[in-house]
Amino acid sequence: MTPGTVAAVRPAVRSPEPAFFWIRYAPRSWPAPAGPWTDLGRACLGSSPARGPGAAVEGPLPELDGAPFDDVVWLPPVPAELRDERDRVAGALLAAGTPVLAQVLPGEHLPPAPAVAVHDLLGALLAAAAGGEAGEEGLAALAGLPSGAAVAWPLVPGLTDTAERVEAGLGRLVAAGVAVAQPVTPRLTPADRRRLAAAAPPSAFHRLFHGPDPDERAFAAAAARHGCQGFLPRPLPRPPLGGAGNRRLAAHLALAAELWLRLGRPPGQGQRLVRAARWIDETGYDLAAVAREGNLGVIEALDALGRELVEEALATGGEPALLVALRTEYTEETTSP
Repeated sequence: MTPGTVAAVRPAVRSPEPAFFWIRYAPRSWPAPAGPWTDLGRACLGSSPARGPGAAVEGPLPELDGAPFDDVVWLPPVPAELRDERDRVAGALLAAGTPVLAQVLPGEHLPPAPAVAVHDLLGALLAAAAGGEAGEEGLAALAGLPSGAAVAWPLVPGLTDTAERVEAGLGRLVAAGVAVAQPVTPRLTPADRRRLAAAAPPSAFHRLFHGPDPDERAFAAAAARHGCQGFLPRPLPRPPLGGAGNRRLAAHLALAAELWLRLGRPPGQGQRLVRAARWIDETGYDLAAVAREGNLGVIEALDALGRELVEEALATGGEPALLVALRTEYTEETTSP
């Protein structure tokens, strides 16, 4: 290695799912920001290093071994000193056609296009819950997001999931022009809850330690009422990489399966859609060409419903009607968050 470089590391690999922002590849080690953030890859609170005031954070960031990657690479948030380094890593991946999802904190500059930026609202929402001057600053951070942005809204019991907080926050986001507000329910350890309680108002204590899990469906209904999408559209590979068509079809089936199962419909069919989506992601066949040749019926991985969804998506170029209906049913008003 030359001076100023670090060894390349093999990323962690997972199955892409709509609930996890379509992440397939993630760095195994990555320097974290000092403030609160959400680990989107594991749906938990991110760990923040203990650093003294003014302590410098040195780069460069590790390269990811195994490129080019033909599916979503997640770049977690980094300390302010390494944001230019993060952009360098993102730029190299984007140049190869890799879809990049960069998790950013409100107020920081965006990664290079066409990376997809997801704004993590944890710090802003916790500040808003604290009230006072910090609360006003937290709400102001929501209002300052760029038009068309996508956000991750962590649902923390008693702090960020109350009806009042959701309505106030979504109002600020919509005024800013935010397009996607996807909820995340982070798994909280006992230590997480104690740390959150130390800075929380007393009214949040019971919900934080003894209340039920937050209701993602209620949040999705509120977001839809405000005009926000509840799931991030899947970022797709670009030339010179291929496979965008199959990835798009797999996304339709995966999201249909996610909503099907969340709505409590027969799980067997939902799991068959999950398996079909994963097969489409992994196959070397071009599904559009297979359909043109009339051979979708011989693919064992596609049952009748999966084949119907694929054929409709290919014929219309849009979402299958079933997916639209499932999303509509899922976002119907039930109970308030």
